[in-house]
Amino acid sequence: MLARCLLIAFVSLTSLSSYATIDDSDLNDIKNSIEKSQDTMHYVRTVSGSIPVPMPKHNEDKPAYSYYEIVSYDIYNSQGGKRMIQAVITNHSGGGIALKPKQIKAYFSNNTYVEPTRIEQKGKFAQGETKSVTLYFGETDASIIGLLTRSY
Repeated sequence: MLARCLLIAFVSLTSLSSYATIDDSDLNDIKNSIEKSQDTMHYVRTVSGSIPVPMPKHNEDKPAYSYYEIVSYDIYNSQGGKRMIQAVITNHSGGGIALKPKQIKAYFSNNTYVEPTRIEQKGKFAQGETKSVTLYFGETDASIIGLLTRSY
């Protein structure tokens, strides 16, 4: 019985000591896991059509004129502050064109209008075509309220 108790105590101490020794690679794995979780984009909400977004007062804050129409969009963010929109947009202009950052802006909760830092779009728009585009807005503490374009 005494031998059994000693064996259990020895096994317990051995297993505890293995948990107590964490090397640098384990710490780096934990750090990388935390960073990766902060970069993961999370769905926030879907907006159908173009919700009323206040038009900027100053011309430099307004999107450039275009023939694009926002059909719907999904807003995503990360814990680290990255902001992204997956938008469905229709082109009412000629064919062979691509959406430019200056033609679309997001309205943020801090009352600023920001054009995307990058746009991902597969191919160019044909006349009357509707496609999905991904708009990246970088990192900020402010939330995206809405998306706007300015038609002729």
